[in-house]
Amino acid sequence: MTTLHETIQSFLDYILKERGYSVLTVESYKRDLEQFSAFVSQNYSDAAFEEIMKKGVLRAFTFSLGELALKPRSVARKIATLKSFSKFCMKQSLVATNPTKLLANPKLDKPLPAFLTEKQAQELEGGDHGDPRTQGPVEAARNRAIVELLYGSGIRLAELHSLDVGTIEYKRASVRVLGKGRKERVVPVTQQTLDAIRHYLDIKKMPRAHDAPLFSNEKGGRLSRRQIERIVARELSRVTQQKKKSPHVLRHSFATHLLDRGADIRAVKELLGHSSLATTQIYTHMSKEHLLKVYRQAHPRAALAENDRGPADFTLPPAL
Repeated sequence: MTTLHETIQSFLDYILKERGYSVLTVESYKRDLEQFSAFVSQNYSDAAFEEIMKKGVLRAFTFSLGELALKPRSVARKIATLKSFSKFCMKQSLVATNPTKLLANPKLDKPLPAFLTEKQAQELEGGDHGDPRTQGPVEAARNRAIVELLYGSGIRLAELHSLDVGTIEYKRASVRVLGKGRKERVVPVTQQTLDAIRHYLDIKKMPRAHDAPLFSNEKGGRLSRRQIERIVARELSRVTQQKKKSPHVLRHSFATHLLDRGADIRAVKELLGHSSLATTQIYTHMSKEHLLKVYRQAHPRAALAENDRGPADFTLPPAL
């Protein structure tokens, strides 16, 4: 007889081996389903699998999440996990209908992604890219190359983390990355990025085997994601006081600046590796600087206002 524990394990194996989900994503699904399993053990220990996978049990679990004072986004993720798990159960003919269809998601705020201004992105190029107290020229060159690559290509942290020396294609000015679902795509990079990577590899005292990690630590091993996050946070601290200082800020900046300068949203979608255009549309917000530029160019009285008061006197509403 099918058990919940066995089915959860089969589901995790399926999304890892057949769907190609990342290890981190699978771990997230595992945590959510283990929480659901613990709830079932505590409240429905004698129930058969068919009884567990019914709307009443699933709804009771989602109600219990509210009592834990979880953030709406965390609750929504757990519900999404249950929906994926239920679809798998249907595919395996373990349930006749999808019991999660009527589960309601909590209302989520949709904050705009944090990004740098173009001026801040330019300032990021200069200055000291390492901590002179603990790091030498190799680390400084590596840190600059990491920042240049993230901003110059818009790739994800996981994609940058997995890059090898051989994935950089200098003649084509591009990089081959392995995105979500193990889908490979070729992303163009700037000449500035290529120069930063070349400089880093030139002063680095390590072999340049094609399968060697592109960004390594002092022992030659691949930098961990956490190490990359710390490097980026330190670099961003030089140019911005905003709270968010993750690699995704550079990805957001890449997309925002392309769209601000007139890039087609479908092209940006392909560059980012999004499967849906709806995901890319969040970047169609406009920066304050771009709005101010449009205002000055388009409004007949804008130039007069600027001459009379100076650009510093013009402020946009806080909501923007």
